Amino acid sequence: MGKISVALIVLLIAVLMVPLFQYSTAPVVFPPEQRIPFVGMSLLYYTVEAGDSVIRHVCVFGYNETTNCVIVRDSTDWWDTMEVDVNTREIKWCTGKAWIPAQPLTFYVEYWIPTNINIGSHVPIHYWHAVVIGSTKLSVCGKTVDVWQLQASGVTWWQKEDEYFQYTWYYEKKTGLLVSGAFVMFEGYGEIVNPGFAGHLVSTNVAL
Repeated sequence: MGKISVALIVLLIAVLMVPLFQYSTAPVVFPPEQRIPFVGMSLLYYTVEAGDSVIRHVCVFGYNETTNCVIVRDSTDWWDTMEVDVNTREIKWCTGKAWIPAQPLTFYVEYWIPTNINIGSHVPIHYWHAVVIGSTKLSVCGKTVDVWQLQASGVTWWQKEDEYFQYTWYYEKKTGLLVSGAFVMFEGYGEIVNPGFAGHLVSTNVAL
């Protein structure tokens, strides 16, 4: 083989190695961190309400960049379709029967909460200030996850003075996503007057 042929082969190998070298030394780029809420986020809960089994589906299907609000659809008729401020979780408006524009109350969604919380932190949920009372582990979608336990109790504005409620929520620590919750209403001496409800997350496209 002549010297010119050898030189051409060496030059060809060098040219082919350049893109390979560039690829091997390029910085590793990871996809952006998933932020909650995001358009297309889907949550499916199995709940028992007053003894009846109910499937509850929650979906984020729109985002308004001007107002920084997401549009959320909840299959329950209490909240139905709503616009939610991403930063504060405040419901700006909704079409469900729980919404009374003239009322002085401010409502906050329960689907997700901030992740920078600890024992004793206060988090607005609906129109109550829930308190982080502990942490535990739950099985969610076949995976064991760490969760915060939050609770709110007292007398609500529509009840009699001797009737009390207690809400309990469980939120996955890493994402702040609601994975379970329960509600009960009872009289002052402890008798349950409303069977309430209990629910658990059974499917989601959020990476837990």
